[in-house]
Amino acid sequence: MTSTSSSSEASSAVEETPNWLQMPHELMAMILQRLDAVEILNSAQKVCTTWRRICKDPTMWKVINMLESVVSWDPDSDYDLENLTKQAVDRSCGELIEINLESFCSDDLLYHISQFSNKLKKLCLSNCNNVTSIGLNHVVKKLPQLEQLHLYYTPFKVEDVEVFGTNCPHLKSFKLNREFTRPHIEFDGDAFAIANSMPELRDLQLFGNKMTNEGLQAILHGCPHLESLDVRRCFNLNLAAGNLGKLCVERVRDFKHPNDSTKNCGFNPRIHAYDDIDDMYSSGYSDADDFSEDGFYEDDYDFSGGSAISEEDDYDYYD
Repeated sequence: MTSTSSSSEASSAVEETPNWLQMPHELMAMILQRLDAVEILNSAQKVCTTWRRICKDPTMWKVINMLESVVSWDPDSDYDLENLTKQAVDRSCGELIEINLESFCSDDLLYHISQFSNKLKKLCLSNCNNVTSIGLNHVVKKLPQLEQLHLYYTPFKVEDVEVFGTNCPHLKSFKLNREFTRPHIEFDGDAFAIANSMPELRDLQLFGNKMTNEGLQAILHGCPHLESLDVRRCFNLNLAAGNLGKLCVERVRDFKHPNDSTKNCGFNPRIHAYDDIDDMYSSGYSDADDFSEDGFYEDDYDFSGGSAISEEDDYDYYD
């Protein structure tokens, strides 16, 4: 009797064990999408044929976020993040609408994306030192549906900004974030390019920009639909002068001032350590202004290819 009872209980337990393979396709896809691209391509799709079929579904790859993959990436691993990203783009079968890329990104990867993702609406590049102006210009010209372009510490030329706006008429969100390290070096080129070419902007973030009040006024005039404007760490601005500060608050629903906290800015900001730099350097400069953490002068080095460039190239990097 005891044996029969134990057998019955065991049988009941087996019957109550859920069969995960019978889970609805949509629900299983939602669970798998919580993994990053590397985990899906290197692990999840190899579990069983059902998971592999789901992982090959183009709807799984409408959004590709490689930022998390870089954080968890082991440099000693035997996989190539750029190649895996290309695989993910291919899996989307042209349905990709958003992609976020980190330091490993190159012009070649951008070219691949532009060839197979003409529906792309959001492109985010962070710390992409291997990307050049040529690469950036090429990709935006191939992505007319782009609505969000976010650049975090990625090299570019001021001329590129107007190329972005001219070739992306639907651009609604633009983020151009740098490390502010040169007080009193004023530059309104970015602001004027934005004002002249991005009239449909709703969201603009210019973290650490060197623009002055004149540049900010141009943006307010050229981008009349702005709903969010973030000018944190833009220390060349003087919003107390005239009515510019009041105008910003009245015109823009969500306005971030230069001295506002950098908390929740959406990325890890690089902020100069010297708060009293004017007292330390009568000229307004510090050694850190011209000398990069890698040991060469930013003004004399072409980050896109490693060759020397002249001051006339006006190549913008970090600041």
